[in-house]
Amino acid sequence: MHKDLEHYLANLYPVLAANGISCSEQREIAYGVQLKLCKDVHKATLNVYFSQKNGISTVVGANANNPLKGLIEALLTGTSKPTQPPTGFHEWDAWIGSDECGKGDYFGPLVTCAFAYNISMAKHFNTLGVKDSKSLSDAQIVKIAKLLYKTHPNCISCIVLKPGKYNDLISSFKRQNKNLNDLLTWLHVTNSISLANRSVGVQGILVDQFSPSQKVRRELSARKFPIPCIERTGAEADPAVAAASIIARYQFIEAFSSMRSFYNISFPFGSSAKIKTIALDFIKRYGIERLGEVAKLHFKTTEQIRDLHNKPKP
Repeated sequence: MHKDLEHYLANLYPVLAANGISCSEQREIAYGVQLKLCKDVHKATLNVYFSQKNGISTVVGANANNPLKGLIEALLTGTSKPTQPPTGFHEWDAWIGSDECGKGDYFGPLVTCAFAYNISMAKHFNTLGVKDSKSLSDAQIVKIAKLLYKTHPNCISCIVLKPGKYNDLISSFKRQNKNLNDLLTWLHVTNSISLANRSVGVQGILVDQFSPSQKVRRELSARKFPIPCIERTGAEADPAVAAASIIARYQFIEAFSSMRSFYNISFPFGSSAKIKTIALDFIKRYGIERLGEVAKLHFKTTEQIRDLHNKPKP
């Protein structure tokens, strides 16, 4: 298959999956490939052709009144350039995507994950339904993450910082006049370098941007790491970052489940008003000195919880 066709398909599959379109078969035809696509009860074929003169061209096979035909044709207008991903992030054939989960949650761990992806995985990712974890239910995340661990175990590097270790590291970073973004940078860099050193042909690293100062790129450059790094907001649209986001969320969910079972408390996600009530319940059962076992203590919420705990009872 021509390289431009591979690029085009690698960029097209995530777009199809994000719109609920799955591919039941991909086969080579003269001058291109044919995809058999379906969504709900509707089916269509998509022929993708390449020639040196005309580049990429497409033909959708379906009845005129088939709603899937119109949807595919609308989506194709955003993927007509074979060497440019719809997101416009890069033109690599093999790369690492990196994301994190839990930085805004008062309870539970901070998880960072990197995933080594190449364009040959595009069809498989479409079949699995890999996309931004925020658009998936927790049940879908668990299912997809387990399949990714089963099929691509060597493509994953993940660090789970449980609250106790997280609090120790944040305190250490603060003593060095550093903050949470510096800790995230260290974690992303650690995962990316570890994965790049054991992966073949990695051409770049894409990080879901968490700091306007591009700290991951700068740190890798300072270490003279030879692989280029791009940091972009909305990078979960990229399949490698999407996979990393799914695995990070999966590990976060698993750690939360274990924490809930061990302490027999239904810790909530996020940082809602319910946090204080649950934290006070934890303190009543286990003592305020153990709050750091389940919570990120540098949050301002901790001061409010301590004030409520120390408030004289009427």
